[in-house]
Amino acid sequence: MKLLKITSFSLLGILSVFFISNLFFNENFKVSTSIEIDSSPFIVYDQINNFKNWSNWDPWIETDTTIIFHFSEISFDKGAYRTWKSNNSGDGKIEIINNEFLKRIDFLITLRDENSFKASFILESINDKVSLTWENKVELPYLARILGPIISKMMKNDHLKGLKNIKDYCESIAYKSSDVEIKQWTSQNIILVRDTCTISEINNSINNSYNQIFEFLAINNKVSNNEQPLVQYISFPSEPGDKNMVVLYAGILIDYFIEESLPNKMVFNQTKTEITAQATHNGDYRTIFKTHEKIKKFCKKNNLSIKNNPYEIYANNPKNSSNINELKTQVIYIVD
Repeated sequence: MKLLKITSFSLLGILSVFFISNLFFNENFKVSTSIEIDSSPFIVYDQINNFKNWSNWDPWIETDTTIIFHFSEISFDKGAYRTWKSNNSGDGKIEIINNEFLKRIDFLITLRDENSFKASFILESINDKVSLTWENKVELPYLARILGPIISKMMKNDHLKGLKNIKDYCESIAYKSSDVEIKQWTSQNIILVRDTCTISEINNSINNSYNQIFEFLAINNKVSNNEQPLVQYISFPSEPGDKNMVVLYAGILIDYFIEESLPNKMVFNQTKTEITAQATHNGDYRTIFKTHEKIKKFCKKNNLSIKNNPYEIYANNPKNSSNINELKTQVIYIVD
C-alpha cells in the first residue's frame, strides 16, 4: 500500500511538472532559414513552384527511401499539391495556397493525424543573386508545447539541407553566351501560332504550337528539311509580383510563301530585312535570360535602340540531344 502511494505521488509529481512546464513554452513558433544563391530568380522560383522539380533538392528523399509521392494533375501554381506515403515519415499532403511571382510561395502541410502547419519560401533579388528564405510556422496543442524546441531543431536541419540542395542545383546549371554581333537579318518567312500561358507551361505551349504547324504543313505537302523552330515573346513577366502570364508566338522559319488559308490562331508573316544584335546561347535553356541581358547591355552601351520583341531560334531540338549543354539558341534583337 505504501509503495502504491509513493508511486501515485511520483506520477502526480511528474505530470504536474509536465503540465507546468508547458506553460513556459509558446504554442506558436517559427523556424526561418536563409541562403544566398548565385542564379536567376526565375530558376529558383520554378524549382519551388513546381512540385515535380522538388526531386532536384528535396531533403527528405535522401533520408527516406520508402517515401512515395503523388501529384495533382497540374503540379505548379496555386492549388497544386503533392501527397506522400512512407513507412518512416508517415503520410501527408502539401499544397500551394498562395504565390506571388518571383516573391513568395505559401504552402499548407497536412499530416496524417490531421495536424497542419504553414510554410513559405520567400525570394529577394540582391546584387544579381537570390536571397531565399524557408520559413515554417507551427501552432502546437498545449500538451505538445514542450516538444517545440525539438521540432524546431529538426525543421532547422531540414531547412539547411534543402536550401543547400537548391543552391547547389541552381548554381550547377551551365551556359555560355557568344559575343554579341551586329548582323543584317534578311527577310524571313515565318508561320506562327499565338498563345498565352504561365512560365511553367511554356514548353507545353511551344510544343503544341509546333505540332499544329507541322500538321498543317504536312496536310498541305509543305514540309521540307529547312524548317527552323523559333519563339517570339510578346509579353513576359520580369519583376517580382508581376502576373505570371506569358504571351508568345511559336513558329517555324520556312523558305516558301504560304497562300493557303490558315487555321485559327495561326498566321503567316514575312519580315523585312533588318539590322540586328545577335548572340548564341549555348547550354541549358533555363539560363537564356543571361544572353538576353548581355544583348541588352551591349545595345545600351552602343546607343542602339531595340525596335521589336526578340526572336529565339533553336539550332537543335532538345528532344534529339542527350547532352543539355550542347543546346544552341540564337537570340536576335532588331535594332537601329
